[in-house]
Amino acid sequence: MVDLKPGQLVRSLAGRDKGKHYLVLQELDEKYVLLVDGRRRPVARPKKKNKAHLQHYERGAEFEAPFDPDEVTDNQVIESLKRLVPVTGDSEEEV
Repeated sequence: MVDLKPGQLVRSLAGRDKGKHYLVLQELDEKYVLLVDGRRRPVARPKKKNKAHLQHYERGAEFEAPFDPDEVTDNQVIESLKRLVPVTGDSEEEV
């Protein structure tokens, strides 16, 4: 399995949230990670997701300090996702 780092951008490939972009909050083990988007999945209530159901990107959130799951806020996550995944007019997904 691929190693996903905190702050890395991913997209769900399966499930109800298929096509949705998230930031990795924390890697739980070899199989699962915790994901946040700042809105439906805030930092206080991350989504547990199987890594096999994710498309990962090489880019991720860039904060002033290193990405610390205990220090990141929902607003920082939202702003990072807006920069990383620009919304286009033909996209049905809300970032």
